[in-house]
Amino acid sequence: MGKSSLEKVVEEGISFLSKIFPLKTYLYFPLLYASFIWAIKRVKEWKEEIFSLKVWLDPDRIEMKPDEFILNFFETNPALNKTYEAEIKKKDLVSLRKNFFRLYPIIGLEDPFLSALFYEELKSGDFEKIVKEFEERVSQAEKDIEAFNGKLKLLEGLKSFANEMISLNLDLFSQDKVQDIFAGLIKKSLMNNDE
Repeated sequence: MGKSSLEKVVEEGISFLSKIFPLKTYLYFPLLYASFIWAIKRVKEWKEEIFSLKVWLDPDRIEMKPDEFILNFFETNPALNKTYEAEIKKKDLVSLRKNFFRLYPIIGLEDPFLSALFYEELKSGDFEKIVKEFEERVSQAEKDIEAFNGKLKLLEGLKSFANEMISLNLDLFSQDKVQDIFAGLIKKSLMNNDE
């Protein structure tokens, strides 16, 4: 059975990134998925989002949220409500606010790069691991992307990948479904490359 168009495009994206980041396979899924989502949303200046990685760390967007907003964020999300039940009951806003800074960009703002970077933890509901590893993992991704000198080449490659993905009409699926498809294809492709 031949490969689908989707598999071919994902493999081409992985092949492209493997030339740029040969030892940084953890970046493939977040970069490819974020490129696709940002292209779908047709965000102006999407290249700035990819390279700045600061959209979700904007202090005005996150730190200025009132206590009620933060409580509501944890109360209305069933998985978060279950994990942080004790803190919600006690209205422990010191703890909830600390966790909010790391979880809101991923769950509330649905940042595609971050949701792909923490895909496994989100799937398993391991929010505490996200909070614990957030700073280190995001910082490492930022350093690895910044270390690459050919940003124009990276941008063009990601743009080309995103345009090919758009042509496959994946925008008809939900973001969760697309994310699952991407994750599976990238894992499969990386495993095949290891063999």
